[in-house]
Amino acid sequence: MTLHFTDIPDADATETTERTQALTALGALAKRRTVLRGMALAGATIGATALGWSPLGRSDAASAETSPSGLLGWDANDCKDAYPNGYNEQPDNVGVYQSQPGACFGGYYMGSTMCDSTGWHRADSVRNSWIQTTSYRPISSACGATTTKNAWRWTVNGVTYRCSDGTMSIKYWGLTWYTYLTICRARV
Repeated sequence: MTLHFTDIPDADATETTERTQALTALGALAKRRTVLRGMALAGATIGATALGWSPLGRSDAASAETSPSGLLGWDANDCKDAYPNGYNEQPDNVGVYQSQPGACFGGYYMGSTMCDSTGWHRADSVRNSWIQTTSYRPISSACGATTTKNAWRWTVNGVTYRCSDGTMSIKYWGLTWYTYLTICRARV
């Protein structure tokens, strides 16, 4: 049987039509609109589920953030805005994540010991002896060529970390002897 456009009734038709027997197996009296609404909802659910499985529906592994002191973070998950070719993560050399896969890049010292209690780079000083002091300072001048920022989030094996740049200065007798680029790695 062929269906022609002229066979479809107008929406404002006043004549009533007989119910079909097509949906009697459902057990309850189902209206055509209810069935079509259910089919549309099922299609939307399947589409949303498929989008969740697709890389197009996922959020980036890294995202920008702002530190408590107002330093800005990167916007991309590949750090190409700072490094045009991206970068390869390097493993930590201090702290609790030394045995974990790398998440940050570029510090002489990288790890959790460079972080404060909020998970950002330390901003304090510690007197190691009566002649030696270690000072920590967050910076936003180490990563990037034209615009520099302080921190970014990076996801490795499903775990998200914050990588926050800073420096560690070793002072003897009040004079700075060594200053190192350091990276705080904190789980967020």
